[in-house]
Amino acid sequence: MQLGYRYKLKPSRQQEATMNRWLDMLRSQYNYLLRDRIESYSQVKAPRLGNYCDLKSKGEVCPLTCSVSKSHSVGYPWKSNTKNPRRTAYEAQSSSLPILKKQRPWYKGINSTVLQQALRQLDVAFSKFFKGETGYPKPKRRSRFRSFKYSTGQVKLDGNKIYLPGIGWMSFYNSRLIPEGFKLNSVTVRRKTRGWFVSIQIEDKSVPVPPVKSKDEINPQKVKGCDLGIKKLISLSSGETVANPAIQTSFKPRERRLKLRQRAASRKKKGSKNRGKSYTRVASLHERITNSRSAYHWDTANKLVDGADALVFEDLNIKAMKSRCKPKPNENGGYDRNGQSAKRGLNRSISNAAWGELVKKIEVVAAKSGIPVVKVNPKYTSQKCPKCHHTSKENRKKEKFVCTNCGHYDDADVNGAVNIKLRGLKKLGIDPSQLPPVRGKVTPTEITATNVVVPGNPHPS
Repeated sequence: MQLGYRYKLKPSRQQEATMNRWLDMLRSQYNYLLRDRIESYSQVKAPRLGNYCDLKSKGEVCPLTCSVSKSHSVGYPWKSNTKNPRRTAYEAQSSSLPILKKQRPWYKGINSTVLQQALRQLDVAFSKFFKGETGYPKPKRRSRFRSFKYSTGQVKLDGNKIYLPGIGWMSFYNSRLIPEGFKLNSVTVRRKTRGWFVSIQIEDKSVPVPPVKSKDEINPQKVKGCDLGIKKLISLSSGETVANPAIQTSFKPRERRLKLRQRAASRKKKGSKNRGKSYTRVASLHERITNSRSAYHWDTANKLVDGADALVFEDLNIKAMKSRCKPKPNENGGYDRNGQSAKRGLNRSISNAAWGELVKKIEVVAAKSGIPVVKVNPKYTSQKCPKCHHTSKENRKKEKFVCTNCGHYDDADVNGAVNIKLRGLKKLGIDPSQLPPVRGKVTPTEITATNVVVPGNPHPS
């Protein structure tokens, strides 16, 4: 079993300066090798436009003078004494590290595995792009490159102290004790607005991962259909609802404080230190909001998994839901109102609810208990009657659902959760007829995550 723990570090000024310097050098190396790959790919396409090795100089392709491959030009492309002598892009660029340290001696101060892990990060970015999981890798700005990673077996722990090779021993807030029998795997050091943090991945092979429950082990009555929403964060097929605290906008003083800080930062002179300090204050408040939201999501995930045999969610395309409205040109050569200004508020509410992050956390908690998490097509779940299966737009009116065919009525969100559950049962291979008849009316009851204190608010959310 693998687990991940995160702790806040307490570095000295010298250690903090060293880590900041490492990040700057690693980012420069990352962007340099990224540019090398981009140029290599563009040069491979050059012969289609002409028999050129370089589009700028229009040098002709020659096997004796052109070292361009389809994935790299930095590093030596061949191995010795192997059946497959061709190096991958990562291997070739990794072979250039000794040359880099000779040409730029200040790179010798960085731990060698940290440099290699930065190259691995670039290789993973391209692998995900070729699989269609992410977009094309882009150069990293300083605000987007904030972490470096150690490989297995290098970092040491001793109570509330941690040893990072190349940096030294450092104290940290030991907020969670590591269970006995678990060993350190990879360690990632990350810089955030409110300090430095270390994420530790631990593993104990003797502790087996619980197997996912099979079809025969699932009780249909303990399957929960979950409908994600704005006013109610989650509506369950059992009639219960999870309240949405709206961490960012529910507490008016904090919302006002955030607007004032953003306004003050935007008025500072660009490039000045005061502008940087102001945006640091804005980022600090955003981080507190994110931490509160994350804590609420983890508590919600534990409550949902408790007593469930399976969880069913809608397979939502959240990115498309937040896309801009299409323009509406008119006959006069202008444009009519398309509702984008009103949709901005909806997009902000969707982002604040963070459905994607919530579902990921639920999947992590469910995996520890062997509970399957199923995603189904969300089409017509809010318009379909679970009793007579009649589908119509007229069935739903805001928060109410009244079937125009059989008269069945229910809370609209809970009704959608029931339909989600029925589709999830079919996907699991379970006959929905094993369930009791669908209820008539539902009075939703709220499940609130406890012990989650909103920053600036003395009362729990």
